[in-house]
Amino acid sequence: MRKGFKKTAAVLMAAAVLFTPVSTDMAVYAKGPTYTAMQDVYYTKDNCVVYAEPTYTSTVLTTLGANLPVKVIGEYSNGWYRIDIGVICYVKMDSLTSAGAIGIKNNEDKQIADAQRTAAELGYEFVYLTLNKQKVIKKDIYNSYVGKKVILYTKIDDELGVSFKMLYEDKVKRDIDLNVTKTSSVDSSGARTVQYLFNSNVELNGQLAIFQFKSGYDKAVDIYPSDVDTGEFVMMNTYYTEFSEFAYAPVTQVADMMIVETEIPNSLNDNQRAVMADLRKGIKYQGDDTSEYRRSVVHGKLRKDTEYVDYQY
Repeated sequence: MRKGFKKTAAVLMAAAVLFTPVSTDMAVYAKGPTYTAMQDVYYTKDNCVVYAEPTYTSTVLTTLGANLPVKVIGEYSNGWYRIDIGVICYVKMDSLTSAGAIGIKNNEDKQIADAQRTAAELGYEFVYLTLNKQKVIKKDIYNSYVGKKVILYTKIDDELGVSFKMLYEDKVKRDIDLNVTKTSSVDSSGARTVQYLFNSNVELNGQLAIFQFKSGYDKAVDIYPSDVDTGEFVMMNTYYTEFSEFAYAPVTQVADMMIVETEIPNSLNDNQRAVMADLRKGIKYQGDDTSEYRRSVVHGKLRKDTEYVDYQY
């Protein structure tokens, strides 16, 4: 009797399995990290750990010191670089940088020296970024400095440079493309107008980009950043190059910009000289400061603690 019961139970269980509806829903799996091939040279930060595979659990091959050039041949979207140091291996993105003292080829370069002087006066660490051929600062490299008391500086060309003054923890969401198309013209009065047009706009929430223009001594330089919404140029300030051949524009974006420079007599008052010193250090002034301007797209994310100063010329 017991044997028959067991046999009947087994048949019923088999039938239940056979006629149970099969779900047509397919399991959805998360995609793995994407890989992009590269050909570039970056520099190691101190204590750069080199792994056999792009994971923390893989074998540690070696640890490198600072400022060593490394050939980067690929990147993973989850924060790893594939490198070639005689063998193929891997490092975390935040352990490499395009910056370093090794990147400064000419210690007498006036552009670099002027930016270094500004950083020293402010008590900020100065880091020189060596741009790659694509003139792009990778977001992971940029963001690895965010929140530190540091000024990142890079030369875009021999007339234009930019310092990124790190103030708060606001990270950029995409790479910063510093490729620029430059046009210039001179009118009948001798005034020179220069436009710098960038490939793509990047808004900086808690950082300042201090653009450095090589204009020449004793010039009045009107600076017009573009409205990232309308594309129109908006007058920001006038910089007087009484003591330096460079003019400065502290802005909270990397976007199109226009300058108009004219020669002036060397006759600034003390207040104007103080304003010029502040602009060079990344303190913003706005000549036509209004509530409407503050709410505009260009400066809509400005906070009072990003070194913005109310001022009427």
